[in-house]
Amino acid sequence: MGPYPMKQFAPAKINLYLHILGKRPDGFHELETLMAPISFGDDLDIERAPSGIHLSCTNQNLPLNEDNLAYRAAAIFLKEFKIDSGVTISLEKRIPIGAGLGGGSSNAAAVLLALRKLFAVEATDEHLARLAAQLGSDIPFFIYEGKAAVCKGRGEIIEPLELRGKYQGLLVHPGFGVSTPWAYKTYAANPLRGVAGKQTVDSFILRNDLETAAFSKYLWLPAAKMWFQQQPEVYDSLMSGSGSSVFALTHDEAGIEPLRQRFLAEHGAELFATGFKVAV
Repeated sequence: MGPYPMKQFAPAKINLYLHILGKRPDGFHELETLMAPISFGDDLDIERAPSGIHLSCTNQNLPLNEDNLAYRAAAIFLKEFKIDSGVTISLEKRIPIGAGLGGGSSNAAAVLLALRKLFAVEATDEHLARLAAQLGSDIPFFIYEGKAAVCKGRGEIIEPLELRGKYQGLLVHPGFGVSTPWAYKTYAANPLRGVAGKQTVDSFILRNDLETAAFSKYLWLPAAKMWFQQQPEVYDSLMSGSGSSVFALTHDEAGIEPLRQRFLAEHGAELFATGFKVAV
């Protein structure tokens, strides 16, 4: 049996490139996106229980039942591998909700990965990724721990890759979320391409096709991006996923903290702003 209780880090992700290729027959959008896990995220403690699934969370706004992806991940794992005991999951939530950072998806993947170790189950990453895909399009990406990947289809077709460069920066969040379904619906009504960035990341030009939709309603987002692009430490800036997080990539690690201090001084000391490294 694996270590007990089991600790698992659930990283946030950023989208360094997000291109919408068109509408699929199933109503979803066909995507090509470069996603990368970062050094900032949530922590989970998972241990065996006699029966049932018991979930607690430091964020009081999250449901603790089947409406939570971490709970559903535990349920699907126990059923798939015919495990007759239960689990207790404690989630320390740091990733903002509705932020385009894949927090809920990462939590679900973290549960699958931790339970594989906890119950010493012989299951490949591919097997866990198939389970993850039943829960949501973004979740399989997080099964391949610490790897950037090009994700296609609805996001569930994963091609892990090693980033050649080292990237780091500042991640900010305005304190409100953007609904992913709303962002895609707004994009579909007026499918304008995202503005290509000035810089490239491993031959991908920084770009997010959902920016135009989100920026049209949430004016804080383009203002933050434009502010970042004017700062000397910044390589380039982009919204992550469907928002509402914006990140700046810095030329080096030393530039992160001065940029963070200046951002908070100019935009509000109560805002969320954290430095990060892109996992390589």
